[in-house]
Amino acid sequence: MKEKLWNKYTRSGLIVLVGVIFALIGFKLTQSNIAQHVQTQRVIVAKEDIAPFTELTKDMLEYEDRVISAIPSGAINDASQISFGDAYTSEFGIIKGSTLQAHLITTAAQSQMGSLVSLKPGYTEIGVKTDLVLSAGDEAKPGVLVDVIAYVQKESESIKVSDPSLTGIRVLKRLNSEGTVPDPNAGNSLIPVVVVLEVTKAQAESIMEYQESGKVYLLPTELERSDK
Repeated sequence: MKEKLWNKYTRSGLIVLVGVIFALIGFKLTQSNIAQHVQTQRVIVAKEDIAPFTELTKDMLEYEDRVISAIPSGAINDASQISFGDAYTSEFGIIKGSTLQAHLITTAAQSQMGSLVSLKPGYTEIGVKTDLVLSAGDEAKPGVLVDVIAYVQKESESIKVSDPSLTGIRVLKRLNSEGTVPDPNAGNSLIPVVVVLEVTKAQAESIMEYQESGKVYLLPTELERSDK
């Protein structure tokens, strides 16, 4: 029976069928390859050279149609994928016309330069000793604006100091007793002992004076807004 089914005609038919299948596969591969070299996709590119450790803003970037085969992996094609206000170039920067890729962007917390990359011109950092009481139950978190209220010792009594120049100050980061950022996923201490603020030199001097002579409380007022 097998010999009757497997004869020169069935062999020829099988060879033809296999040939047709391979031809179809080759056609599809060729078609796909041509499409990749012809079809385009919109991606985000740099308008100009962007230096390393620079904050990214919308006016630095633009949309451009690129051939699919020329688009690198991790390419960003929508501005909603970028957290403007906390998006910075890495140590490599970005060359004019280059496609923006996820690995070329970092945050202030992840940057090799730390929170320094997010400092406004003319500002510096200062660490404020804190605990859950002094930081409003750990609500003084990065991106939150706080007012600084101090209680300083004057002879035998504590006097409240409400300095108008110490309002709306941005929290950059928090550190625990291990010198790391509190992170429930990392298994480290979740209680902050230092809150780092972005301040002017004059504000830093005032806060240092208040810390040396008393306690500094951080009162969260609002979340920092970004119009960029």
